[in-house]
Amino acid sequence: MQKTQWKQLEQLLGDGATSRTLTSEEWEQGGGSKHPEPGDQMGLSHGLRFVTRVAGQEIHVLETSMPLSVLEQDLIRMLLQQKGTRTSGAFSDLERQARRLGDWIGQCVAAGDWRAEVPDRAELRTRLFDGMIPFLLLHEQAEEKGPSYGELDKALRSFITEETLLVPLREHEWLILTSDRLLVEAETADDEVVEGHERKVILGSLGSGLHQMVTGEWGGECHIAVGEPIDPTESVVHTVAILRETIQLGRKFHVGMQVHLPWLIHLERLLNGIPEPARIRFVEEMMGRPDLFNDAETVSTLDAFFSMDCNVSETAKKLFIHRNTLLYRLDKIKQEAGLDVRSFNDAVLVRILLLLYKVTKRK
Repeated sequence: MQKTQWKQLEQLLGDGATSRTLTSEEWEQGGGSKHPEPGDQMGLSHGLRFVTRVAGQEIHVLETSMPLSVLEQDLIRMLLQQKGTRTSGAFSDLERQARRLGDWIGQCVAAGDWRAEVPDRAELRTRLFDGMIPFLLLHEQAEEKGPSYGELDKALRSFITEETLLVPLREHEWLILTSDRLLVEAETADDEVVEGHERKVILGSLGSGLHQMVTGEWGGECHIAVGEPIDPTESVVHTVAILRETIQLGRKFHVGMQVHLPWLIHLERLLNGIPEPARIRFVEEMMGRPDLFNDAETVSTLDAFFSMDCNVSETAKKLFIHRNTLLYRLDKIKQEAGLDVRSFNDAVLVRILLLLYKVTKRK
């Protein structure tokens, strides 16, 4: 907002104006709209309240007890709307629209309104269509500056497709939506569109490729979560919430992994809901030897064994060892832990123990 316009506002409101910061809940309880924007207003018993800025769940407002005419209220609303626009004046129209959509998504996720549909007023609503693949990118850099919106948008359009839409969410966090034509292009031998497990494999590969592109271009720590195709107008809020949880659980239970898939963390989601004391007690009671998982070879063997669906031959190939060597290691685990991972029930217990141990040992 230009200084002359701000002076106009000060003169109009006089000394009776005060600034406050409200939570979204306080704003709505007062009768405000669910997703406020600069310039929105509500009546108070002693005057009026205007929204000056929205930052996540914080609503910055200006309150005045002065009586204002309709014309004066319209002038204030116009000035505040201009202020909100000028705050992002250095952004392109596309980036400004994307940031507004990202702010709306963030507000809905924080409020737990996962079923919210993209409002008609959202400028980018026409860019959303059924069958878009969602990626959540979390890119953190300790020292160097990360990519700008324009740089990342250009790289994504070159790497994936021109139909890609980039939406900033929080600092270092981006939502990427692209056409599911990427999956249509990957056909089976019978020229049928890939489905089910094969489609999930391709989505995982796309996530890995995106991770390599981002880290290769900008470095830093990067995590990617990928979801199945959605209609963003109906489910983008729910999708962002799920992909955020996927990254959070992936970083917690699978240290060292950077690409996280929601359909592979069902057990982790369940275990994460168990109270910490109960998790620790379970590990202590079930572990025959408390230091069993301190052995890197044991952990890598079990990780490979479970990733290969407990198939001995495939696990031996993955580890580049002889089948008999793998059987010796599994027998050693049975002897020391009292659990045979070649038995279904024991394999389930060891899988749970390994996941919980990876978390509890870092406490």
